[in-house]
Amino acid sequence: MPEAAARGEPGDDLLARSVEALAVLLDAGISPVSVWAYLAEDAEHPALRAAARRVADGVPPSEALADASRWRRAERATARSKRGMALTRQHAGLDHGMATVAAAWAVAEHAGAALAPALRGAATALRDRAETARDVRTSLAGPRATARLMAWLPLVGVAMAYVIGVDVVGALADGPLGWGAAGAGVSLMAAGRAWTARLVRAASRAGPVAGAEPELMAIALAGGMSPGRARQLVAKTRERIGLRAEDAGSSVDRVLRIAERAGAPAIELLSAEALQERRIARAKGRTGAELLGVRLLLPLGICVLPAFVLLGVVPVVLAMMSSTFTGLV
Repeated sequence: MPEAAARGEPGDDLLARSVEALAVLLDAGISPVSVWAYLAEDAEHPALRAAARRVADGVPPSEALADASRWRRAERATARSKRGMALTRQHAGLDHGMATVAAAWAVAEHAGAALAPALRGAATALRDRAETARDVRTSLAGPRATARLMAWLPLVGVAMAYVIGVDVVGALADGPLGWGAAGAGVSLMAAGRAWTARLVRAASRAGPVAGAEPELMAIALAGGMSPGRARQLVAKTRERIGLRAEDAGSSVDRVLRIAERAGAPAIELLSAEALQERRIARAKGRTGAELLGVRLLLPLGICVLPAFVLLGVVPVVLAMMSSTFTGLV
């Protein structure tokens, strides 16, 4: 494991660092062979190291980067095949950060644009995505702690019942009413844990790199292509790599219309649009993390609290009823 990854540094930061180094070395006039050899030895991101090794073996860089962006996908497909499940290649396990770098390289290469500025733009997008991930992780710290505490609440009820002298296992095993309470309580506790884990995963999911579509269009236009040909090249590159557009086509069309009517440089407008999309994605990530605290009330009220009653309170009631009935007899 790389040292930066062991410190908890997001993978996008590791990738952005190596991509920026690649851009600087290319700008300095160092031969691509030497540049990729350097990355093969010192790049901290494992997918980029894999791509550098393939380039050293004679594979074109655009193809090596595209293949490296799908390394997680291949691992998942292998794991699924061992279980006899149908394999699927649609977006499963795609490294979106690496795919964005691969798309920037391929578009710049086909359009004849300079590689170094294209790589710097991709590195900036990756750093913004890493910053968003850090913000989301910080906002999720409180809700995650709450979720862990809620998951232990039913077991706390069982421990409290034992503290006051109630034989929980005996009370629950003594008759069908206890069996039903035990089964329902355990089922609700498991459902609450699964529901909570799903909510936390959904709030922390990163997804594609925001602003990738306008950035790729800006790279293609910088190479001298017309807007129509640039759109075709970007769409073809995305499809080959497996990178989704995330409904960015409408914003690109709007920017191109404004540039055409006003006679303004479309490249600068597209870069500004990409920056705005990254800011919006960052705000959405923060909002989703803050909403998680409210959404966690659903599994708490529907699953966790009823499980606490069934496993912690019902045994006490059953034990009291049993002792009362025994005393009367």
